[in-house]
Amino acid sequence: MKRCAPYALFALLFLITLTGFSQNNTSKRKQFSAFPAVINCSETELSRIFNSPAGQFVSLSFSDNFIFSGNVTSNMVKYANLQTAVVVSPDYYNTIFSVSKIINTDGSISYLGRIINKKYFDGFELKQNVAGTYQLVKMETDRVIPDCSQQ
Repeated sequence: MKRCAPYALFALLFLITLTGFSQNNTSKRKQFSAFPAVINCSETELSRIFNSPAGQFVSLSFSDNFIFSGNVTSNMVKYANLQTAVVVSPDYYNTIFSVSKIINTDGSISYLGRIINKKYFDGFELKQNVAGTYQLVKMETDRVIPDCSQQ
């Protein structure tokens, strides 16, 4: 019995060490830490995206000194009431701004979108507040983009 104890202890320590090394501890950096948690957006600036064809460079100037510049990679009308555009910014390491314009049944226009990069921890979600103005609200990208990697 005394001879088996060292071997059992060694096997237990080996298994604990093995599980400790197999855990994924890759933390992502924050890309937008220098910007506030909420950035105000004007509807006129958002509508400029939808007037730009694919391949055109756009520079979107939002309040709080946040400028998102890049190439429109896609601008398509999916349905009569839905148009979606995608802007990729080399200034922010190919971060994507995907925004949709929705024409509601009453003729009003709503915008939805996200600024994300799967390599970074933070991004922005375009939301309309109670007053009806649009804001980019900071979010964690891991809550939006699921990690589908197999281990």
